Amino acid sequence: MVQGKASLPYTDQDVELVLTELTKNRALLSILGRWIYPRAATFAPGLMSRIVQRQLRQRFRGIDTIAGFQMVIRDYVERLVTSTISELEVIGLDSLDPNEGYLFLSNHRDIAGDSMLLNLALHRAGLNTVFIAVGDNLIEQVFATDLMRLNKSFFINRTGENPRQVYRDLATSSSFIQDSIVDGHSIWLAQSEGRAKDAIDVTDESVLKMLQLSDRKMPLTQKVQQLNIVPLCLSYEFDPLDVHKASELAAVATAGEYHKQPGEDLMNLAKGLSGAKGRVQLKFGERLTGNFESTEALAEAIDDQIVRGTRLYPINFWAAKQVDADFEHPALNEIASDQAGFFEQRLAGCPEAYRAFWLQNYANPVPRVLAIDESQSKG
Repeated sequence: MVQGKASLPYTDQDVELVLTELTKNRALLSILGRWIYPRAATFAPGLMSRIVQRQLRQRFRGIDTIAGFQMVIRDYVERLVTSTISELEVIGLDSLDPNEGYLFLSNHRDIAGDSMLLNLALHRAGLNTVFIAVGDNLIEQVFATDLMRLNKSFFINRTGENPRQVYRDLATSSSFIQDSIVDGHSIWLAQSEGRAKDAIDVTDESVLKMLQLSDRKMPLTQKVQQLNIVPLCLSYEFDPLDVHKASELAAVATAGEYHKQPGEDLMNLAKGLSGAKGRVQLKFGERLTGNFESTEALAEAIDDQIVRGTRLYPINFWAAKQVDADFEHPALNEIASDQAGFFEQRLAGCPEAYRAFWLQNYANPVPRVLAIDESQSKG
């Protein structure tokens, strides 16, 4: 858990020192050495770490601003997207005012990928990147914390044991969000604590109540106007962590809880970024307007836009059919036998005890989206 200034993003004046320290971080150098040179690192880990250190020093030379660091990051992100995503579709970006700051309240499927793809879309369009709200459960390694803060991340206190300190930290985060948006900077914030591991995107009212802590006397409608809230929906064709999420859901269903292993979040972060995702759609909703009498009403408005922005892929319809044999939809007729065979292979790669949860993960968005489509057709 971090508190106060240590939970906020780094500024330009921090960049040179932090980058210098990163090039000395043994844990980071070891991880990069094993990732970039997996075979050689087995026999000569120290040598590979020194090679990586030299490469990092060359890459970071002359970088003394957050924008400069993010230009380096973008090079890696572009390569990552090319290798893991077959198609990235961005919808609604042109409706944003480049002079305004927004609060992008987003569904949350991938630990780092959701905000990464948002930043990439903004960067490609010549717009400023966002500040990223991150849960403090990811604070496991100093180098990871430093990299996230260099990438404009700030930490939300979710694990503190002192209620008063948690409240103070949440109020600090709330004020940072409000002040940033008023100053024309945008924020990415997940609609709920943690990822929607069952693929059911629902806004947690506690997130909305946190946003009110910066000025508790301000009416909710006025707060919504001030924050320029735009719901954001990301739809991934394939989830690189579908088996892991299924195992976690199975544990909760059978034992009532799931126990994370040390370092698990950072490992899943890396797997989520590097795994194949197929097609991905990022859809910006419309800025929220109108009167909101309660956080419940606000949550419903956000959920409605996120569900409307969800894109269904063939695997979603196929999984829905496996879950419910009576399910019928024209999209099922468009699934070729070789495509269905590929889906079956993916399912076969999941241990049998978890397969029902694996299927449910892909099937769950279907009835929610179809219900919206049906209501629109009747309207």
